[in-house]
Amino acid sequence: MRRLITAEEVAENAARGVTCIAAPRGRVVVTPGAWSKALELGVTFDQAEDAVDAQPSSGRVVDASRVVHVDGTSVRLGKFSGAPNVGLTDVVTGKDGSPMTAGFMAWRREDAFSWALDYDEIDYVLEGVLHLGIDGRVVEAQAGDVLYIPKGSRVLFGTPNRVRVFYVTYPAEWQAPRKP
Repeated sequence: MRRLITAEEVAENAARGVTCIAAPRGRVVVTPGAWSKALELGVTFDQAEDAVDAQPSSGRVVDASRVVHVDGTSVRLGKFSGAPNVGLTDVVTGKDGSPMTAGFMAWRREDAFSWALDYDEIDYVLEGVLHLGIDGRVVEAQAGDVLYIPKGSRVLFGTPNRVRVFYVTYPAEWQAPRKP
């Protein structure tokens, strides 16, 4: 089901200092009144497919100083093209002027996936246990642990049950196609 953005929601967000509202095409419908209110209040819509689809009360607020504040409890995970059953959402990206990307990712035991990193990554385990297969061994990280995975690593992301991770990548464009 698609989410609807109304003129009232635009006004509420503008009153909180929001200057850009995530409205990914195909997942969010912006009413004509919302478009008009946004134009009137100087609010824009990010309609990119990877735009963060947060609920209006959740808050992804970008203030006048370009500080981004995301209420982590409100983040809805989207689909990760690199592993279809893995939930993933970037919440801060290069579109925010950041040289890094940060986001949330979650998966279950049966959804383990291999990945080759052409960027640096830091993972903070929020819930569950992360198994990181690398160089013929497994590094286990519990909730509260932090892992740094260097650029060039080939890993297997797994878990014995389920895991939820907050990640930071550098550079920001970690999902961008790379030149060989």
